[in-house]
Amino acid sequence: MEEDADAITSGSPSKRREVYEDSHSFLCNPMVPVSPPKYLGAKKRKGGGGGKERDSVVPMPRLQDPNLMEMTDKGVCLSMHQPWASLLVCGIKRHEGRSWYTSHRGKLWIASTAKEPDPAVIKDLESFYKDYYEDSGEITFPSSYPSGCLLGCVEVSDCLNRDEYTDKYPNGESESQFVFICHSPQELLIKQPIKGKHKLWRLPRDVHNAAKRTLNYSS
Repeated sequence: MEEDADAITSGSPSKRREVYEDSHSFLCNPMVPVSPPKYLGAKKRKGGGGGKERDSVVPMPRLQDPNLMEMTDKGVCLSMHQPWASLLVCGIKRHEGRSWYTSHRGKLWIASTAKEPDPAVIKDLESFYKDYYEDSGEITFPSSYPSGCLLGCVEVSDCLNRDEYTDKYPNGESESQFVFICHSPQELLIKQPIKGKHKLWRLPRDVHNAAKRTLNYSS
């Protein structure tokens, strides 16, 4: 076991991969029903000055555990307009579309923007989801759609491009270029006022800590 571990953390890339693939079981408890960590080698990139290209190795984590990534909470947050934000946090909306890709996986906090929602948009969107979940019974929509505050969080399991999403979810709810696949929504009982930012951003530490305590209490 010690020899295998040394071989994985030293030696040539091909040797590390060979040893890991042959003996990765010592890293995993067979009684725990989770997938083993995934080996990721270093990758090359082109670069260099003076008009010349050269290969350089980009360090990458050797082991990537998707289960551990989902347990990580670094306070990453996404700002969304209402009523989409509340519908995502309460679990009615499950796929969030964007024009850009993200490698983020795991907990994603959701904040609503300061823009007040249009009552006509709320009505149209609620009507859409009534039809979308027609065979799932009655849907309980949020009683309000507060703006400019931290609403709760979801877990992001994947980010699919347009073709991948269409293949996996032919009747999906999003038509965007990239789609975040979300699950396990949790809504804060106490909504915290907050000013959002563009794309993905980090919550201030005090806001994040307070939100985690409130989330645990509400759970």
